[in-house]
Amino acid sequence: MKHQPTISMFVNVDQMIIDTVLQQANHKHFKRNEQIFSIGDHIHDIYVIMEGTMEISSYDMNGNKKLVTVLGEGELFAESVALGKEHITPFEITAKSPLHVIHFSANEVFDFPKPILKNLLMILSTKNTFLTHKLEILNKTTIRERIFEMLNYYHLKTQSYTITIPFNKTQLAEYLSVNRSSLSRELKAMEQEHIFQMHKKSFVLHPNYF
Repeated sequence: MKHQPTISMFVNVDQMIIDTVLQQANHKHFKRNEQIFSIGDHIHDIYVIMEGTMEISSYDMNGNKKLVTVLGEGELFAESVALGKEHITPFEITAKSPLHVIHFSANEVFDFPKPILKNLLMILSTKNTFLTHKLEILNKTTIRERIFEMLNYYHLKTQSYTITIPFNKTQLAEYLSVNRSSLSRELKAMEQEHIFQMHKKSFVLHPNYF
């Protein structure tokens, strides 16, 4: 298999090590909108997206969908569940495009070379930071505050005032747990106040606010 340099688990890892690890990989393919895991499923493997995108979601007590995140090529998923004690996922995981993933059992991962394990620890740490950010969003009381929190997170993450988020408008409303129409009105108002310029998923942030 040709190495994909964007795979976070393999950053700064020797190509010979990567090739050896990839030989152990199992492959799966999913169709667009095919469900990969349901809430409550047991997961014992770590997955890497080789091609395509997927969505991680949860539901509130009224059955309303809450988007957790969207992941794309090179990113890992299910690692926290696979490496945890219970192995039960609290999320629904769905392919949002034709999806090709590779996966390894947790026991295999524990035997990976040290450079890959170091990357895995960094990935887990980054995802913990992301979950803290997600909690901060839910703690905000207004739509504007939630938008600011989301934009500031990606600004700090990229160290840039020009950012691209991984969500379309519907996904963003689910991610922020707000009404889509209300979100559109607030985004338009903030753009008119020159807080940012927006085009689809891209934002140019005004330095006075971020």
